[in-house]
Amino acid sequence: MKVFISSVRRGLASERDYLPDLIRATGNVPMRFEDFGAQDLTSRGACLGGVQDADVYLLILGAEYGTEMGDSGVAATEEEFNVAMERGIPILVFVKAGIDPEPAQQDFMDRVGNYQEGRFWAGFADNAELGVRVTKALNEQQIPAPPFQQVALTHQVEVAWRSQQSSIPGIRDSHTPVLEVHVAPIEPTPLRPVAALGDLAVRLAGDARQQGFFGHGDPLDIDSDTNYAWAVRVDDGQRRGGGWNELRTDPYAGIYVSRPGAVTIFQALPRDTMGAMVDDNDLTQRFTVLLRHLVAYLPASANITIAAAIDPADSVTLGDPTAVGHRNSGTMGAFGRGPIYAPPADQIATSTLGTHLHEVARDLAARIVQQLRDTR
Repeated sequence: MKVFISSVRRGLASERDYLPDLIRATGNVPMRFEDFGAQDLTSRGACLGGVQDADVYLLILGAEYGTEMGDSGVAATEEEFNVAMERGIPILVFVKAGIDPEPAQQDFMDRVGNYQEGRFWAGFADNAELGVRVTKALNEQQIPAPPFQQVALTHQVEVAWRSQQSSIPGIRDSHTPVLEVHVAPIEPTPLRPVAALGDLAVRLAGDARQQGFFGHGDPLDIDSDTNYAWAVRVDDGQRRGGGWNELRTDPYAGIYVSRPGAVTIFQALPRDTMGAMVDDNDLTQRFTVLLRHLVAYLPASANITIAAAIDPADSVTLGDPTAVGHRNSGTMGAFGRGPIYAPPADQIATSTLGTHLHEVARDLAARIVQQLRDTR
């Protein structure tokens, strides 16, 4: 579960710094503003977005209320509480013992207290006691994930393939093969507000930099339109690899999210003059890494379907990928073959993807490899 830690930092810095490791130790994912990294997105937007993505809202109350926002008239913590209330996710409340709340904080605590019924509410004196109570509360929230199983689709699901999206920045060298992965909800999901897509694009870039998908100094196209938010690593004009048999690593990569909740990630494959080479193991590893970056943006739907492609695939052949850039001879790709697709074919429970990335990646790899065999 993704657990959002909500509180002011003044007077609760020790608790905020203590909880992330504890939450990880319980098998969950902590979320707090200190870890969001450098983003163009406002701190307010990042935090409220974090609550939107969280499975559990963990509120720590001390003496300080925080600075009131000019437009809403309430502090950031209360805004976060309001979002958690609107979403209906579990709210866990912990109150520090021996505090003398300032008036605004007392008003907030009284309001939170009105919602105690059916929620976990506990006091704590120190980090050790807080840790025991948080662990107990999180364990009570754990819902066994459904078993991992793939079920055939009952209806067609459309995929927003990268090359069909005119708004997504394109690659300068159209001969470079690009690996792409798509995750789409099966059930209808609430549309993201168009006005929120700009902030989402900035979050995509910040998360991807923090996770190493983009370098911190990489030039990015961070933007949105009325349908998508995206962050794309753009060409900086530097040539990577020169000789005919040298490895060429194109920087083209990106991630984009649609209003209905579909998520796409893509990355250029390394190649030399003869093209790129892939095999089952290489593709499985690549798909695993790419899927891991998508988990945080999955819609809160029951089931998803996953698709993949290599586009273009004219210069892609089956073989040992480590030979690319070190070979003096080899087989060229199939000229005119076009893209290789593994379209949506089955569905899985959304909650099972995070713990079964390798199985999903291995299945996608097998489907892509089979397509390459069939079209060579």
